[in-house]
Amino acid sequence: MKNLIIIILTFLLFSSRINAQLFENKEFYPNIKTVKVKYNGSFWGIAKLDTQGRTIEKKDYYKRKFWGKSIFIYNFNNDKLYEIVTFNIDNDNPKQIDTIEYKYQYQGNRIVYQKRFNSKNDSTVIRLIDNQADTILIYQSKSYYFRPQTNTTDIYEKRYTLKYRDELLVHSEEFDLNRDRKEIAHFEYYPNGMLKRKKTEIEPKLQNTIGYFGGEESYEYEFDKFGQVKIKYYLTREERYRSTTYKYIKR
Repeated sequence: MKNLIIIILTFLLFSSRINAQLFENKEFYPNIKTVKVKYNGSFWGIAKLDTQGRTIEKKDYYKRKFWGKSIFIYNFNNDKLYEIVTFNIDNDNPKQIDTIEYKYQYQGNRIVYQKRFNSKNDSTVIRLIDNQADTILIYQSKSYYFRPQTNTTDIYEKRYTLKYRDELLVHSEEFDLNRDRKEIAHFEYYPNGMLKRKKTEIEPKLQNTIGYFGGEESYEYEFDKFGQVKIKYYLTREERYRSTTYKYIKR
């Protein structure tokens, strides 16, 4: 659960739009100094933004308990170069400093190669292997994990097929080559581009669905007078409940 919350808060400002599957959207909030996000329950976080509107510092909490802190450094193209984790409650030593480094290759403004260094010996490489008129993009992902006990490296490979319409992701397929399993997702949007509905299925179907968050998800939003998301609602067949609340502090 701890790792799940850290992952959720990583996408602090990008959780309402899904027009990219593998890389974060470049949305900027230049007039915002900080954003406070409260999730359904007792988890919340604070993001500090620079003058360009990029998240440069993120702190995570559970109730009043400090959960984690990360600092972000960007390149000329506003993609992350470094994520420096200065506190992580999951670590044996929470104050241990961990640095995640990114390297990129571009065609125009599109990322065609990204390498993420999780540590000295662990990394993930994402490579664009096919582009069909900018409407169908196919990426290959390979993750490398070194096992010091056996002096071997495990390799995990996935293939992503992303289909776009009007620059919005409408269909994605994630194929796990190691497990011979495919996750398929369909996306629907409101006229303003906000995610309205996501439907997910697994092939072949799983016999044990514990821990699987598939099926159909629907969302509604409330906006403030500046057009920014104030409240995000999650809809089920039985109820509509407040999923996320955003509070913006202007410069």
